[in-house]
Amino acid sequence: MASFHHLTAPALRYFLAVAKFGSISETSAHLNVASSAISRQISSLEEQLNTPLFERKPRGMVLSAAGELLAAYARKVTLETNRIIDEIAALEGLEKGKVTIASTEGFSMEFLPFCIRDYQKTFPGIHFQAEVFPPHEVSKAVQNGDADIGLAFSLSPAPNIRVVHSQPAPILALIPNDHPLANKKRVSLRQICAYPLALPYPDTTVRQLFDICASQQGLDYTPAFVSNYMSALNQFTLSGAGISFAGEISVRRKVKQNLFKAVPIRDKGMGIRNLEVQILAGRTLPKAVSSFCEFVIERMTINESEHRQKTRDY
Repeated sequence: MASFHHLTAPALRYFLAVAKFGSISETSAHLNVASSAISRQISSLEEQLNTPLFERKPRGMVLSAAGELLAAYARKVTLETNRIIDEIAALEGLEKGKVTIASTEGFSMEFLPFCIRDYQKTFPGIHFQAEVFPPHEVSKAVQNGDADIGLAFSLSPAPNIRVVHSQPAPILALIPNDHPLANKKRVSLRQICAYPLALPYPDTTVRQLFDICASQQGLDYTPAFVSNYMSALNQFTLSGAGISFAGEISVRRKVKQNLFKAVPIRDKGMGIRNLEVQILAGRTLPKAVSSFCEFVIERMTINESEHRQKTRDY
């Protein structure tokens, strides 16, 4: 089977690599290609287009406005080439393939691994690679072609991203089973702030919405525990030490196992985010990616319906 570099012009490959690594020397080291060869290809592209593609700065190279346009085109060419190669190799079926996923930690704790497990029961030849990012980095990975699918909790749209599925993802209070608030149908931030809290870092939608809502109400609180690791925050609740926060999809199995309570929060500002399934705008997805995307959306939709039914009378 022809490899990717036989079907894509070397100049575009080198150009994208320099855009990613920020310098010709770094690109040379990663690709094991002479710096002079990479420099010639970049210069040739700039001559053909009659415009500089990079701004040369003391600390490296940054894409110019024209470079940004070419990079968007080149990434789509690269992804389309890979799609064609994969589908020819698999004879247009789902016998084999690879799906790369960028997600926030909330999806990776339990929802995504179990989706992959269940999908591979039917399609064992499809392999997966997943990386965890802060919400804004998920969209960036999809935009750059580093991920086929992005799974993120979002507050606003991202450029060059097509959202193929979106649904509300309100933040829930995770409360120990023996806690005074555990049997409440709903709780307020004012009630919550009277107890020890475990909060994530400000680069998460959970913390951003919590801080905004608490500030609007003039609530005074000092977290008992802060971490950039959501699982550690959940364990804080499991230990009985205090209240943490998550979306329903992040803790679905733990709640079903009655390890703690997931209680809706009354304050409206804690429910304004959505969960999104993202792909690159304008891209034709490989069959394996498209198939898994549909599978994930189906799982999300089924469980969202169940959750709405449970909380309808709260």
